[in-house]
Amino acid sequence: MQPTYGLTDAEKKAYAENEADLSTLEEQLRSFDKVANSRLAAIGRRFDPDAQYCYRCPCDQYEGASSRCARDTCGHSRTGHHGFI
Repeated sequence: MQPTYGLTDAEKKAYAENEADLSTLEEQLRSFDKVANSRLAAIGRRFDPDAQYCYRCPCDQYEGASSRCARDTCGHSRTGHHGFI
């Protein structure tokens, strides 16, 4: 059982709806991850499953701490990299 933090019914409902939406999104992202990795494997791109490689370009490791990869050859979003999904 999760703590209620003294929330109102409206607040509980809002958080429950957020949880449901995020659960759906996470499921979609896991499905995308599986399909994307299959596509990359089909073209001979094999990556370390623990690495944070990019789904949009050949960048093999996310760099930096911002919301975008710091590599000059990449620059894609953090969520566009394996391991952040």
